[in-house]
Parts: sequence; structure tokens; C-alpha cells
Amino acid sequence: MQRLLVLMLGAFVAQTTEYLPIGLLSRIAEDLGVSEARTGTLVTGYAWVAAITAIPFTLAAQRIPRRILFLGLLGIISATNALAAFATTLPLLISLRLVTALTHGVFWSMIAAYAVRLYPDMPASRATAWVLGGISLALVVGGPIATAIGQWMGWRFAFTAYFLLGCATLWLEYQYLPQWESDSSLRQARGSLQGTAILYLAALVSMLAVTAHFVGYTYVVPILKGVSQLPEVQHALVLMVFGIAGAVGTWLAGWLSVKPFLMALLATVGVASSQAFILFLNSAEIWIWLEMALWGMSVAILIVGLQSWVIEIAPDRADVASSLYVAAFNLGIGSGALFGGIALSNAGSGAALMTGAMLGGLASLTFVGPWGIQRRRRTAA
Repeated sequence: MQRLLVLMLGAFVAQTTEYLPIGLLSRIAEDLGVSEARTGTLVTGYAWVAAITAIPFTLAAQRIPRRILFLGLLGIISATNALAAFATTLPLLISLRLVTALTHGVFWSMIAAYAVRLYPDMPASRATAWVLGGISLALVVGGPIATAIGQWMGWRFAFTAYFLLGCATLWLEYQYLPQWESDSSLRQARGSLQGTAILYLAALVSMLAVTAHFVGYTYVVPILKGVSQLPEVQHALVLMVFGIAGAVGTWLAGWLSVKPFLMALLATVGVASSQAFILFLNSAEIWIWLEMALWGMSVAILIVGLQSWVIEIAPDRADVASSLYVAAFNLGIGSGALFGGIALSNAGSGAALMTGAMLGGLASLTFVGPWGIQRRRRTAA
């Protein structure tokens, strides 16, 4: 299990790096003298570059031994975090983020397969779920911790902290991960997914649900300033509550005897509802704390539900299915940050929350497609 935990820690560092600017947009914008909407490019640009370059860069890296590739990618991620801490202009910071984004698609395309090959006697879905659990932890723990560090010590300290964590993780991976030759089966595996309509529908649903979340979450600090009476010093604390509730949600998702499909559907409704509640029920501070807790718990359950659902659909192709899910996830992050930035810039915090709630409602309705296919298959069987 040590190797799986090390891989999961690497996944946590890599994914938290993507989320790092989210809770720090206001601080970065103020320090660099730009608008909060413009700093949203740090999120949208990263996500889209990661999604676009995933396939060509993964194919180009096929012949590189897995251990060397993994260490190299994490080294680049750590180094760019260190350099970002010293960036003095937004274009320079964006450039460093885009360099990091080039590693993202390759990293996630190979990490699941690496985990499966390290533990051939373990069910592929379990090994994959362990590693991809780093995504859930990054969202519900890594992001809020980075926000807390940034609010209390400055956004540059947040990047520095994850540079140091990346270095520690790099050392652990050097110690524990064995060498493994490149995976030449990727083209065949990806081809084997052709015709799996329900898997592609699940990826579409995942993208919409993630978009709904990131419309509001990308700009959560300026949104809280706009719709609540919370003093700024409490913003980091309320995001810590979001993270703690998310950790509880992750634990509940592992213990609840609920089908992944239903878990993901209910969590999507929770993500949409929590944004609507923040918009319409904000007359007292206690409501904001409760609504942020609901949001954190819902999105944590959503991530576990979507991951488990994708693996359940294609258990014998968990690595490739997970890669498709991660690509959809990144498209959702980029789209959510874009739509949220447009709404925030043109109509304010309330419009961003309403957009997230409406997209969450739309995402909930799209679950009908995969449900219909599954029902027809059960009837035919």
C-alpha cells in the first residue's frame, strides 16, 4: 500500500497545483494590479491547455519509462510552483501556469495504469480509485488549505508551501516507486473504448456537473464578499469548513451503500442547490456556514460518485476510462471558470451563483441519458 499512497500523494500535489489560484484570485489580483476576472485565466488557461495537450503529449511520452516520466513531471510541477511565487506580472504567472498545464494530461493519462501495474493482484478499479482519490483530496482539502495560507500569509507563501510539499513527495517517489517500462498498449486501449456510448455520456455528464461547481467555486472569495456579510478574515475559515465538510463527504461516500450513479446524481443536485441557497438565503451568517458545508460535502461525494461510476461502466479498462474522466473534468474546470468570470464581470456575484445553480440543474437532467441506456441493457439481458 505504500506505493499507492505515494502515488496518491503525487496526485494530490499535481491536482492541488491546478486549484491553487482559485481561493487566491482576490489576493493575486490586488498584488498584481489586475481584475479578478483576468486572474481567472490562471484557472481557465490551465484547464484547457491540459485538456488539449493530453492526447498528443501522452503519445509522445509513450517510450519514456514510467518512473522517470513520473518523477520528471512532478519535478516540473514543483519547480513552476517555486517560480510562480516570485512572479511580478500576470502574464509571467500565466506563462508558468501553462508550462505546468503541459504536464497535467500526461500525468493523469499514465498514473492510473501505473497503479494497476504496480498491484496486479488488486482489482483495477480499486487501485485506480486509490490514486484518483488524490483529486478528491485536492479539491476538498488541498484547495482550502492553500486558500488559508494565502489569506493569512500571502498568495506567494501558498505556492511556496506546495513547492516544498512537491519536493518531499518527489523524494518519497524516488525511494518507493520501482522502474517500469513504457506502456505501449495505450493506443489499443483507447481504441477499445470505441462504441462505448454510455461511457462518453458519463464523461459529458461529468463535465457539466464539474462546470456547475467551478462557476461559483473559482470565484468563491469575491462571491462571498458580494453576497454575504462575513468579514474578510473569516473567508479562509469558511473555506476550511468547506474542506472539512468535503472530507466528511468523502468518508460518507465510501461507506454509503448507494450506487455510484445515484450518488453522483444526488450530489449534483446538492452542488446546484447550495449555490442557490447562498444566493437567496444569506440574511444571517449562520446560513453561509451551513451552505458552504453542504457545498463542500456535495462536491466531495460528486467526485467519488463520478469516478466510481466511470470505473463501474468500464471495469476492464479502468485506466483509459479514468483518463477520459479526467479530460472531461478539466474541460469542466475551464468552462466553469470562464462562465463564472463572464457572469461575475458583467452582472456580479449573484449572477455567477445563479449560473452555477442553473448549470447544476441542467447537469442533473442529463443523467437521464445514461440511465436510459443502462435500463435498456438490463431489460435486454
